[in-house]
Amino acid sequence: MELAQKKCTTYKAGSPPLTRKETIELLAQVPGWSLNNGHITRTFEQADAASCIAFFNEIAALATEEGHFPDLCMKESRLVEVSFYTYPAGGLTLNDFILAAKLNERSNTQ
Repeated sequence: MELAQKKCTTYKAGSPPLTRKETIELLAQVPGWSLNNGHITRTFEQADAASCIAFFNEIAALATEEGHFPDLCMKESRLVEVSFYTYPAGGLTLNDFILAAKLNERSNTQ
């Protein structure tokens, strides 16, 4: 099953983060995302600040639906930087990659 078709699961306290090998394998499945200080990040370009805010809202709705939330930042009134990291796990989990794939899928249909 493709990552974008999966559903995030509730993080179980004490569950370990992904290994480096698992992270690299999953990173290959989410084009445009890169590993940065243990987080996976991608910058999405939008037309203007209003489009950035609309994209923030879309990300927030998806994150709420999935129960897994990214770090978000708007830069230059046209760039939205999205970063995933599962803080309770102290690293990346499958949920981070599932949401990255879902965002890729949405950005490809716009």
